[in-house]
Formats: sequence, C-alpha cells, structure tokens
Amino acid sequence: MRVGFLSRILGFQSAVVVYAQPNQFTTSVDPYEIPAVVRATQLISTDIARLPVRVETEDGTPVDSPVVGLLTREASRWQTGFDFRRYLTAQALSSGNGIALIRRDNQGEVVELTPIAAGMTTALIDDDGVHYKIAGAMLEADQVIHIGCYPNIRNPAWYRSPVDACTAAFALAADENAAHAGLIKTGSTGKISISHPGAMSDQTVEAIRDAWKNIHATAEGASRPLILREGMKAEKLSSETSTTMIESRRFSIQEIARAFGVPPELLYQQGGGALTSQAETMRAYTEGGILQWVRAWEAEFTRKLLPPGQFLKFDVDALLLGNFVDKADAFQKVVMSGIMAPNEARVRLGLPPLDDLDDPKPLMPGAGSGAEQDSPNDAANETGGDSNAA
Repeated sequence: MRVGFLSRILGFQSAVVVYAQPNQFTTSVDPYEIPAVVRATQLISTDIARLPVRVETEDGTPVDSPVVGLLTREASRWQTGFDFRRYLTAQALSSGNGIALIRRDNQGEVVELTPIAAGMTTALIDDDGVHYKIAGAMLEADQVIHIGCYPNIRNPAWYRSPVDACTAAFALAADENAAHAGLIKTGSTGKISISHPGAMSDQTVEAIRDAWKNIHATAEGASRPLILREGMKAEKLSSETSTTMIESRRFSIQEIARAFGVPPELLYQQGGGALTSQAETMRAYTEGGILQWVRAWEAEFTRKLLPPGQFLKFDVDALLLGNFVDKADAFQKVVMSGIMAPNEARVRLGLPPLDDLDDPKPLMPGAGSGAEQDSPNDAANETGGDSNAA
C-alpha cells in the first residue's frame, strides 16, 4: 500500500491531499465573509451536527453500532462527534467537499474519523473507481469519508460549493458590501452639486473639490457643517443612494438564501419570502435545505462504515416539531389516539419515563375498537344491574 506523510505523522495507513481552488473573485470583500453566507453555513452545519442519529436494519429494528458513538460522542481523540459533523458539513458548504480519513484497528473496526483541511484533496477516477490523492500518496474510496455539496458536471467525483456554483450572485453581494463600506467611510449620502454665481477657473474648481474631499468626504466629515461663500449654493443631485443600496443588499441576501436552500427569514431577512408561519418556514428549510445533507451523510456512512443490511438514519423530526407548546399538543393527540405510548412522548419532550406508561393505549373516545371501549350499558350488564333501575 502506498503511504503518505500523514502515515508517518499520525500513524495512519492512508493519506489524503488538498484540492486547491483558485480564487475567482477580485472584489475587496471575501464572499465567505458576507454575514448572510456565514449565517447560512453555520445554520446548516450546526443543524446537521445536532440531529439525533441511529443505525437500524431494513425493517426499522435499532442496532447497537459503534458508528453512532463516533457521530455522537467522540469522532477521534481530539474531536467530538458534534464538532466533526459540523466541521465536515461547513467544509463541504465552503469548498464543495468535506473530506475525512477513516482510521481502523487491526481487526478492521473503525476507531476514528479525522477531517482533512479544505484544499488538500483531489479526486481521481479510473477503471477501478475513485481514488483520493495527497502529496503523491493515493487513498482508496473506502478509506475516505466524502461529503459533497452540489454536483460538478465536469467531474462526477467532485463537488462545488454554493459560492462556486453562483459566482456572479456572490461577487455582486461582495461588491455591494464593499460599496456600502465605502459610503460609510466617506460619509456620503448621495451626489452633491456646488454652484457659483460667477465664473470659476479650473484651479478654483479643483480646490473646491479637494476641500470637499478632505473635509466632508470622510466618516467624521458627515457631521461637519458646510460653509459656502460668495453666493455659492450646494444641491443634492441624488438622495436614493443609501435606499437603493439597502434594497440591493436585501435582494443579494435572497440570492444567497436560494443558493444555500435556506428561507431568507432564517438569515434574519424579514419579508424575504412568502412563508407565513414558523412551521412553514422550518418545513421549507428542512425539505429544501437540510434533507439533501441528511441523505448525503446517510448514504456515505451506510456504504463505507456499516455492514450489509444496516443503515444510518438521521432524525429530522427535531426540526419540524416547533416549540414546546406545539410539540406537547401534537404528542397529546398521538398518545390519546393510541399511536404512541406516553413514555415515548415524554422521551421526545426531554422528560424521564414513568412506570406503567410504556404501552400505547387509546384514550380518546371512539379511538379504539368496540371491544376496547365499554359502553354504559355494558358496564351495567357486568354488574348485573338494570341501567334503568333507581
């Protein structure tokens, strides 16, 4: 087996290397530093990291698997399962590809999952499948966890980030941030025209322009009084600069939301979408944004870390149940109808189970069968009495 420098440093029998993504942007603001981008990345990666996970068979029977421990307790000697999931998802959102090494013991059992920094890996395809290259060393596909974002039609083994897939929209948002910062730094609220009743020489025009730039076209100069002499007048030619900039930035946030599959409301952009309630917003976010990541994690771990017949499952119900009042109301209905046992509902609400509440039992009138629900006449007959007796 070919061994790279990570084998000598970390004791791995495998290694990986970085994919260098060229900088496609020439703006003064890095698109990855735009607050809406940071928020979308943090939101998705943290939600993937906090979702409950389990391993089950095809018929839904739970399985006690060490993979669950890697994703919920310790992914490696230095990283928790939560941090591992959050980091790998954030890396995939930022660079398009989240890469981690699979470290196994002598019996072939997975003992650690170690993420590799963005920019260190490239994927190669040949007749034998996909290989991952780092500094001349090659890894087989079953030695690497690979979480991808958007498919790259030019390379089926590699993926693109939202920023790479929507370059123009993110470049515009970066330019808007830079332009807005420039307005703040110069104290500008629009274009100003200064007129003089008499003729002015070129030297006088330049002197007035330089004086305006030095005194008023700064953040501190915005509050300085404007003093004009010799009958000069100042007139604002445009007062819509700030308003137009704000509206443009709102539109850019909506574009960023579309690229990440996140409703604008979750990026703190009020009025950005057509959703009328928190429940609708979370459902749109879960179905349009989170589920693609859930399926990517489930498929990759099921294929590479679990034996045939076992499947990794994420529980997305935590995102859809709403606040405590909504959850309590929903669980009350399913418990009363006998769909769920009271203790199941208590556990889902974060409460400890109680004695004798482990079995589902219809409690709502008419919810059960005739054999399960006694009528008043049946009760009277059981006691041998007459329902009409005094």
